[in-house]
Amino acid sequence: MKTLVILAHPNLEGSRVNLRWKEELLLYPDDVTLHELFKKCPDWSIDVPAEQQRLEAHDHIVFQFPLYRYSYPPLLKKWFDDVFTHGWAYGSTGDRLKGKKLGLAMSIGDKQELSA
Repeated sequence: MKTLVILAHPNLEGSRVNLRWKEELLLYPDDVTLHELFKKCPDWSIDVPAEQQRLEAHDHIVFQFPLYRYSYPPLLKKWFDDVFTHGWAYGSTGDRLKGKKLGLAMSIGDKQELSA
């Protein structure tokens, strides 16, 4: 069972935790497919059929992103709106994600050092 991790961080190099998660995931190329959304869609142009095929090819799907302003990055929102279409992801015939395991890996901003 292969896992797809959709990494949606707008400033990955500036994130200690998401960058560390990415480094760890890259150690398991036989088990994990890492899909960096901001790298793949720098102009916010989303290839919907390719994204849907990618989702269908994996049993487990993890969304990795920073939580800020009580939400997720806007590109990830656009990705959900574009990719999870009626008749594919939901609706009376929208069963293409049926049986998939979904997970969230959210990070939050933190100070580099904890105060006493």
